[in-house]
Amino acid sequence: MLASHFVVYLKFALAAIPYPYQLDYGEGIVWQQALLIPGQRMYGDITKYPFIVFHYPPLYHLLARGVAALGPDLLTTGRAISAASTVATAVLVTRLALDATRVDAGRLAALVGASIAGLSVFCYWPIVVWSPLFRVDMLAVVLSFFGVWCAVRSGGRLVWLSAAFMIFVLAGFTKQTCVAAPLSTFAIMLFLYRADALKALIPGLLFCAAGLLVMEWATSGGFLRHIVFYNVNRYNLHRAFVNMLQVYPNAVFVLLAVVALCFGWRRTAVQDKGSLAGLRHNLLSSRSALTMAVLTAYFVASSIVTLISVGKSGAAYNYFIEWLCVTSVLVGACVTHLLHMANTWMPRTSIPETIAILVVPILLMLQVAILPGSASSVFQISDATRNARLDQLVTKVARASKPVLSDDMVILLRAGREVPWEPAVFSELASTGRWDERLITNMIWSREFAYIITTGYPGQHEYDSRYDPDVTRAIEASYPYTVEYAGRVVHRPAAQ
Repeated sequence: MLASHFVVYLKFALAAIPYPYQLDYGEGIVWQQALLIPGQRMYGDITKYPFIVFHYPPLYHLLARGVAALGPDLLTTGRAISAASTVATAVLVTRLALDATRVDAGRLAALVGASIAGLSVFCYWPIVVWSPLFRVDMLAVVLSFFGVWCAVRSGGRLVWLSAAFMIFVLAGFTKQTCVAAPLSTFAIMLFLYRADALKALIPGLLFCAAGLLVMEWATSGGFLRHIVFYNVNRYNLHRAFVNMLQVYPNAVFVLLAVVALCFGWRRTAVQDKGSLAGLRHNLLSSRSALTMAVLTAYFVASSIVTLISVGKSGAAYNYFIEWLCVTSVLVGACVTHLLHMANTWMPRTSIPETIAILVVPILLMLQVAILPGSASSVFQISDATRNARLDQLVTKVARASKPVLSDDMVILLRAGREVPWEPAVFSELASTGRWDERLITNMIWSREFAYIITTGYPGQHEYDSRYDPDVTRAIEASYPYTVEYAGRVVHRPAAQ
């Protein structure tokens, strides 16, 4: 069942990577940012037209530009990097699950559990949908997991610890919120190898400081202003609750992760006899125990980061990706523990263990069975009629005599145009007084754009989440005539 989900995922990813049009709202602006990095306009003045906020550090953009220089389309290249990062993350999940269990449970049980861990990555809807997008998240996650793996297998060796912290810096220069992996890993390494952990941290800190200094110098101080100040959004508890409901179909996986933690730490508590010295000796003498300790800290840290971030304005289900990948490692560990217990199942087995052995496999099969199928239908990748209309819209935009404003920014870039303004982020900045919205409304009132393309109409969620009332009034007054192209509403200044 898990393998079938992986096959469905691969079919979707292979269809999504070369798809020429938008799969997600954020793809267009990341594409535009990649075209500007490196360059004089990266992380620049947002009061000067065109108005561009750079949401993330530059590593993903630079990698996509570098690979695309070999020939592929930049959008295709970015998506391929994300999909490849997802598969690599699943491999690391498999390896960490194996490291966490094989010493105590035996090779066969550990291999089965680890395989389930890796395949379960492709069962989470947020990961399936997000992994082939031109977005930074999957590269950041695979770097975070790679850093954790290097630290776990280091055995306190300075070279491996240094490599781990350097990789964490790369993850941070991909997405600035990648803090759960380095914080949790460093805490455990500091507990076990204090001197070496501190020594290994030094090159990582120097690397990070050098990167920050270079970026601040190259952008005249704009780098941190963009990735920090412009990315602090409003927080809403109701939004956080609504976003958390999006992952409820994966509740059994989360339950199994908690069960795995209970199994692992119950055994560790017996071995260390409740003392810190005993715990430290146990972690130093067993890679499985060490891996479980790091995973526990990672699970807790990523849970906290996720809960804090999912309530911010603009948050989506990509905020759950890292946490779900950590959950997968623990799911594999749980399955391994159950297989090991079932192999030695005796009448003296405790009642909770017996219940777990009997019930958990059924829950796991039900969990996998109720998961949604392919995302292809959601994105309408194979809808020939819709794609033909988008082709027509691209042609129309390419022929326009003036710039075009659009919240489907892939349309602009596909037509050879530049993105003049991203509505969602500037709506957020304007709402908190960090940007003067008259800079764009005056241009709309003056009809400085040939067309304005929106997703939907006022009163609909997607539209209202991107356009403030002042912008809407300017659009309705200056571009009163509309026509639809595959769900995109083209606002025109005069009847045509």
